[in-house]
Amino acid sequence: MPDAMTKDQLIAALAEAFEQFITTATEAEARGVTRQGAAWGPREFVAHLAGWEVMATVRVPAIVAGMPPLEERDAAWETVMNNALNATMVTLIGDQSLATVCGILRQAYQQDIAILQTLDDRFFRPGEYVYERTRGVIEHCQEHSEDLVRSQP
Repeated sequence: MPDAMTKDQLIAALAEAFEQFITTATEAEARGVTRQGAAWGPREFVAHLAGWEVMATVRVPAIVAGMPPLEERDAAWETVMNNALNATMVTLIGDQSLATVCGILRQAYQQDIAILQTLDDRFFRPGEYVYERTRGVIEHCQEHSEDLVRSQP
């Protein structure tokens, strides 16, 4: 990923990262990768990212309007909230197929992108929350893709 990206480049990279992740999750499931105890399988990784994108559709506009990011709070509180959201999303997917969960992720990230496209370019400068969060999500998708590629059935 280049050092500095324009708004349009960043949004395109975000969509590409999610689509690549969805492809990787689908391929991992086809190889027989599933949840093993506490270790997530493709559905859980997809649900995790879907939950964060659903949250982004609420948080990003609020942060742009002046609300402090969750990351500015106590680290222990942030960890509890992250774990609660992940557990909630994994529970909510229940026995849904990976295709259904991927559809939820796709819908959530597309809603996030629609919001990002409405924001002024000034929010897409290095150091700004929206810019850094978007880059972080791209990297997070790549990390989870790598986790799934390394997973054994």
